[in-house]
Order: sequence, then C-alpha cells, then structure tokens
Amino acid sequence: MMKRSLPLNSLSASFVAKIPSTLAATSSCFNRVPPIVKNLLVRRPAALVSHNVAEQKRRARSALELHARYFDPDHDEAVTPKQTLKGMTDLGLPWLMAAPLTLVINGFLGFLTRKRASLSISVPDIARGKHPFESGVFGKDGKLDEAAFAELFLSPNARQPRDRLTYAELRALVLKKGDPKMPFGPLGSLAARIFSAAEVYTLFCLASDCQKLIGDRVLPAMSRKNLRRFYEGRLFPLLARKRRILSLRAEL
Repeated sequence: MMKRSLPLNSLSASFVAKIPSTLAATSSCFNRVPPIVKNLLVRRPAALVSHNVAEQKRRARSALELHARYFDPDHDEAVTPKQTLKGMTDLGLPWLMAAPLTLVINGFLGFLTRKRASLSISVPDIARGKHPFESGVFGKDGKLDEAAFAELFLSPNARQPRDRLTYAELRALVLKKGDPKMPFGPLGSLAARIFSAAEVYTLFCLASDCQKLIGDRVLPAMSRKNLRRFYEGRLFPLLARKRRILSLRAEL
C-alpha cells in the first residue's frame, strides 16, 4: 500500500508553521522590497548645473568688459596692480614704462570703478571708468558704438588712406571731444587728459601694425582691423599669444 504524500502546499504550510515568528518577520534578499532609487539627474541641484549652462544664463559682457578681462586671468572680476603690470609686460612693454603706467591706470580706474580710493579695478563696473578725453567708441554701458567707430575713419578725423589711423589723428579726435561738462572739476579734467594721452601712446607703442604717409613723413599707424580688435577686447590676447609663439621659436 502506497503512502500518501501531503500536498506541496501542506508541506509548505507545515514548514512555515515551525519557523519562529521572529525569523519569519525578518526580511531576506529574496523577499525584501527594493528601495526606491531616485533619479538624481531628474532634479539637479543648482550647484550641479554645468558651468557652461550657468555661463549662458549670465548676462552678456560688454566690449569694454572683454577688453578689461585680459588683465584678469583668474577671472575673479578684479584687476590688481600686479596683474596689470604682468599684462603689459606680456604685451612687450618694458618694465620701466609699465610700472609707472600700472600705478596710473589702477589708481585712476580703481577710484572710478570702486567709487573710493583703490588700486583694484572692478571689471563688472568698468563702464564707470569711462572718462573725458576719450574716443567715444565705448557707449555709456561699455558696448561698442558702431557709429562712433566709423567716425574715426571719416574726414576730417583721418587723412587718406582712411583704412588706418596714426597716433596724432586719434589724439586730435580725443582732444576735440575734450571734457565739456568737467564732471570731475579742473583737476580731474587735467588728470583725465594726462591719462588719455598715456592710454593712446601705449596703444600705438604696442599695436601699430602698418604705416601711413602724412606729408613727407612715414608714421606708424593702426589698421581699421586692428582697432576693431582692440575695441572688441580681442587684440591684447592675440598680441600676447603672438609674442609667446615668437619667444618659443627663438628658443628652438
């Protein structure tokens, strides 16, 4: 006579009945409900947003800010005298000329951008550094004024050929614009005139890329292309890079 076996469900029920309740309540890797895994990529904290995305959300920089950022290589939005000095020597300006210019530039623009005595220039506030005796190519907000740029090369500001400017031509235009309102008073106006002369002279020392015949004299000049690069903030990085390449080639 064959022995009847218990149904499978009966054996299971009997086996489970013998398991202590404390163990029965313990979860195992087989019956444990997997935790809900949150997709952290769905809702990203602001700190994890890509730098490029954050950069796109920032306001566009003006041409004047881009020009000033050459002297701010660490991009901390401030230009120290040390950075100004290094920026000018990297462009090829002799140290003996760059050192006093650094004190003039940082002292003048530091005061205007910070609204207090300071040798540190604020890059975001560089539009405050607009001063009398300047070309007017940078607007009040620091953006490039295309009409004012085109005016540089028109008669009587420029002689033929009108695709380039000499130091004397640009300086004459700056003096013509002058300081009619004198917002900084007589002493401030004199300081702005001296500072402007140093600016234009330094620019032509560093960036003259052609010549111009004026009467019987051949004078150094800046082409329209190079002046546009200057006002768009692209010229100084290009000049510094060119000097580095030439220096490396000389060492080979």
